[in-house]
Amino acid sequence: MSFDLVSLIRCLLVNATYGSERYPESAAASSKEGVLSPPPEGTPDLPKVRFWTRRFTDLMVLVSMAASIPGAIANMHYSKGFNDQNQADMTAQYRFVHCF
Repeated sequence: MSFDLVSLIRCLLVNATYGSERYPESAAASSKEGVLSPPPEGTPDLPKVRFWTRRFTDLMVLVSMAASIPGAIANMHYSKGFNDQNQADMTAQYRFVHCF
């Protein structure tokens, strides 16, 4: 879910950085029913902002993937917690870490 949200934010932020001259190269221009309208004439192109927006959203994807690892580890041993209190405590600790 977080990956989908980051992807949507990336689309909105990156497409907004295309100027009026380069707008036909954007993904928003190639879609038939886009939410964003073309920028007004004379709108400057912002390639540096586009670059850093992409890098920031790439970092957010990596962070969300890294946050999923403790959750996967915790749920991998879920059934062992029914009969082993020590394993149940470890699962609870991993779930706590996954929340952050």
